[in-house]
Amino acid sequence: MRIERFGGILGAIALLAALASCMTTSSGLDSRNVPSFYLNPPTSKDMLYGVGHAKMATLDLSRSTALARARNDIAAQVSVHVKNALTDYAQQAGEGDKQQTVQYVENVSHQVADVTLSGCRTDKIEVGLDGSVYALVSYDVQRVLDAARSPFMRKEPAACAEFKAAQALRRLKAVHQNSTSMR
Repeated sequence: MRIERFGGILGAIALLAALASCMTTSSGLDSRNVPSFYLNPPTSKDMLYGVGHAKMATLDLSRSTALARARNDIAAQVSVHVKNALTDYAQQAGEGDKQQTVQYVENVSHQVADVTLSGCRTDKIEVGLDGSVYALVSYDVQRVLDAARSPFMRKEPAACAEFKAAQALRRLKAVHQNSTSMR
């Protein structure tokens, strides 16, 4: 009787182990071992936050890749060019209950972010139980606004040159008007 109980306990443990292994995601990540900032990055009206993850051959390469992916996350929040193509195809052939339908759907999306992130700050880096590296980076929203405004701001030397050119043009017109009125 004790052997039956022991077998039942072993069976229950094996069942629990099988269920636990099913709890990992298809990418092999167990969401219980992921830092909270990765799934729920901080939010702020003054800062943009990006997260990245990598599990490479070396810790250094994992760290660099996770940081690059976190910066890419911020770049995509600032500016992203999206090209998308959707192909939806359906064909039906045959008669009556011998009809066959062929369906094909393809969705292709290409996203490119092209942003200079000067001053991006690394806030957190954590190593998961499986050796994965998780990174959290931040970027000041004011820098984004300044970069967007920069091409439209007049520079002082350019403004001075424009003023001097306008003055010279007015003097030239005045001289021209005086010379034509004397004739």
